[in-house]
Amino acid sequence: MISGLIRRVLRRSTRFPGFRMRTGKRFLTVRMDTTNRCNLRCRMCPMRLSDEDPEREWADIDPELFRRIEDQVFPLAWTVGLSCGAEPFCNDSFPYYLAKLYRADVPVREVVTNGTLMSGDMTASLLGTPPTSLTVSIDGSTPGTHALIRGGADLEGVLGNVRRLVRLRDERGSRFPMVAFSMTLQRSNLRELPEVIELAAGVGAVSVGVVPLVPYHGLDMSGQVLEMDSEEVASIMDEASAGASRLGVELVPATPDGGGGGCPYLSGWVYIDPQGRVNPCPYWDTSRPLGDLSRESFAEIWDGEPYRRLRESVDRGRLLGNCLQCPVNTSGQRELRKV
Repeated sequence: MISGLIRRVLRRSTRFPGFRMRTGKRFLTVRMDTTNRCNLRCRMCPMRLSDEDPEREWADIDPELFRRIEDQVFPLAWTVGLSCGAEPFCNDSFPYYLAKLYRADVPVREVVTNGTLMSGDMTASLLGTPPTSLTVSIDGSTPGTHALIRGGADLEGVLGNVRRLVRLRDERGSRFPMVAFSMTLQRSNLRELPEVIELAAGVGAVSVGVVPLVPYHGLDMSGQVLEMDSEEVASIMDEASAGASRLGVELVPATPDGGGGGCPYLSGWVYIDPQGRVNPCPYWDTSRPLGDLSRESFAEIWDGEPYRRLRESVDRGRLLGNCLQCPVNTSGQRELRKV
């Protein structure tokens, strides 16, 4: 009874990045979608390819499947993100799933959104059963650049939604959700990164995460890929870092640390789509999942033969299939296939 009370207090008051009470049982970082839909078609996103797929089925997660994930996966998770490759607010039932996650005793709860659908009801849900963090995708400091990259999205409208959320949160005397920005760096927006830092500070965001563009086959984005170790990128990053320090905003990379070599994903990350298919990383060919939670238990998948073979091949340095194209484990930025 006492431990349950402590968990409830932590869930509602002190769960935030920097607070650590990790146990051996909770080792997973989970990224999952409750829908496969999005209202935008960003120019670097493989979602664009889905519109041309006659076999694509647009759907939200089945509540029974979510319950299986809640029972089998959430108890093992230190972090759960309820969005990954789609727009979470396209699912009208998203507030229900957010509330379920809030009550599941997962210490770190994350939501990533393009920020265009943060209506009054969605904002109320984000405040009533808050995630630890809400990350908003901002890909330019000017309306023109943001709209060019983000499928016509209205930058000022997104920033207005964020300001309203922060204002209502602060009026409640709450810290949650903490707001962050995420920016996919590419040639067309690199020089706007310092100004995006300023936008973040202006609306009350605590951090800006930068994600190097990964080109997907069929999107013709290879020409936008940056050489991340170039002098040009280093100069902009230095300028942005100085501005972030001055404004009290953290500038952070989004790729997990591999710990000196090897794959940073295989020992503690999992990606789950709305149909329950399990993939090991964000760069995986999703037409080849390693398991299906609608038919198998998570234990059967995590300890199963496909995962075992993949871990062994990576540990031995014999990269196969999609791993040969991985931007984390290889030096190249080749086009990836993602169905």
